[in-house]
Amino acid sequence: MIQQTTQTMIQQATQTMIKQILFLALMACSMMATAQWTTDTEANTLVSSLSSDDMKAIGASDGSTYVVFWHSVGAPENYELRLQVLNSAGEQMLGDQGVLVSDDLPMSTYTVLWNVVVDQQDNLYIGATGTGGGDPAFVFKMDLQGNRLWGPTGLSVGSGNAVKILPLAQGNVLVSWWASSGVAQIQQYDASGQAVWGAPQSVTLGSSSTVVGNMFELADGEFIVVFHKVLTGINSFLHAQRFDASGTTVWTAPIQISDQATAFNRDYQGIIIDDKVYMGYFASSATRFDTFLQCIAPDGTMPWGVNGSSFDTTQAFYEMSPYMGYKPGADDIWMSSTYTNSSQSEKGTYLQRFDRSTGDRLMGDGAFELYPVGSESVPVGGMNIAEQGPILLIKEGVDNGASPTVLRATYLDETGQTVWPEGLIDVATFQANKGRIHHTGMVNNQSVAVFVEQKAGPAKVYAQNIVDGEVVLSQNDFDSAIDMTFLNPFSEQISATGSDLDTLVVEVFDALGRRIIAQAKYAKLDQYNVSGWARGLYYFKVTDHKDNHRVYRLIKQ
Repeated sequence: MIQQTTQTMIQQATQTMIKQILFLALMACSMMATAQWTTDTEANTLVSSLSSDDMKAIGASDGSTYVVFWHSVGAPENYELRLQVLNSAGEQMLGDQGVLVSDDLPMSTYTVLWNVVVDQQDNLYIGATGTGGGDPAFVFKMDLQGNRLWGPTGLSVGSGNAVKILPLAQGNVLVSWWASSGVAQIQQYDASGQAVWGAPQSVTLGSSSTVVGNMFELADGEFIVVFHKVLTGINSFLHAQRFDASGTTVWTAPIQISDQATAFNRDYQGIIIDDKVYMGYFASSATRFDTFLQCIAPDGTMPWGVNGSSFDTTQAFYEMSPYMGYKPGADDIWMSSTYTNSSQSEKGTYLQRFDRSTGDRLMGDGAFELYPVGSESVPVGGMNIAEQGPILLIKEGVDNGASPTVLRATYLDETGQTVWPEGLIDVATFQANKGRIHHTGMVNNQSVAVFVEQKAGPAKVYAQNIVDGEVVLSQNDFDSAIDMTFLNPFSEQISATGSDLDTLVVEVFDALGRRIIAQAKYAKLDQYNVSGWARGLYYFKVTDHKDNHRVYRLIKQ
């Protein structure tokens, strides 16, 4: 009897324990389910429960979103740098508060210029400067699991500001910073954070102060640096120089790519295509601002002349804040520009497409009016290029830093007309001002808008996915005349199924737009040693005998 009673008690205890485990599991699933994308564009998805008024966001190749943010804490630390990762479903992968990147940076009560970038293995690099004295410059390397790959203190590169990072094809990184001497420095580091060169290399232009703006790797492992010659205040002239793999300058002297005034504390976008650098920027001459696309050849020449090709030759409005977009394999480059009246009190948006060979303006010398000046509708966060044309995140409302603004998205065809029947779709509509806005690249028909907003209490970081039935840079484009499906991801070889494969021509581009394979028959792809390619994202442009095109987005493991 006693034995039966004991067995019964054990069974009851076991059943109770199982119920508790199941309950906890259900609770965990329920909690995770609350941290997902929402269709409520007034609520949006909360990135972290911690407050922040300064953040950056960038996408990974699997559709995840890195969000790096400064969280204000009490003295003497003042700020700590934190990281959150949202997966493609909008779920918080690093807990409600994210994970700590660093609380060792000596910080005052403000932040300064900092940058983030992702390499082909989806590792995140953060370049930041402490503001508590001495301008210590650091680089942190993180992964999607929140691991600090260069340790809890990161990599100290010296004293300086404006830290920039360029991941290289073979796993190393270039790091630049504006040293306390006033001259920009560059050093190459391996994947473990060890310096490759014996000493940092200077970016010199006579006795002038220099600040690196952009860096681009060439196919042969050399690189082009676009930098600012500092004038007075924040004013600058843009220059460029080529360096070899050991950090030695290649061109006899730097080239001046613009004779109109830029600002060294602004980020100007650039891309590299077939070893040519294309820089989108706006600059001032006298009292007005104009937008340009400049082309820099690998031999140091500028085929379109100083300044490059003008966005709009009419000068009817001031042209500012451009964004660039390029679809791998395309012959044109898209740009948007915010237009203002002469007092900059009214804003609108214009578009332009440039022939990337000639610099010709394909939407006319006066550009294309998307939203008239006075509409207060301007692009923010970046530009994506889908099958038919650009996808833009649009901010609406008079933005004085306090008045309410809303975010909406639009998808345009090659003529600038809307593809979506509704024209604009809601993204973030809560009546509050939105700042630090980022728009990640498209992955599997989805991009993410990330922004800072004060809904109630302190300002926090929110995100919202942008999705439509139109498939962007995906192999699920069923409207294409090309019947082909690649094995994705791939590792040792490229393989596909479909019809008439022997008639198809394939071009391959890496995530930076560099052509890896040019005009190869599909049947000859097995001749290429893809096992040696760096892991990450690649674009496969397939063309049939009728000149139909289709772009596939594949991952190399």
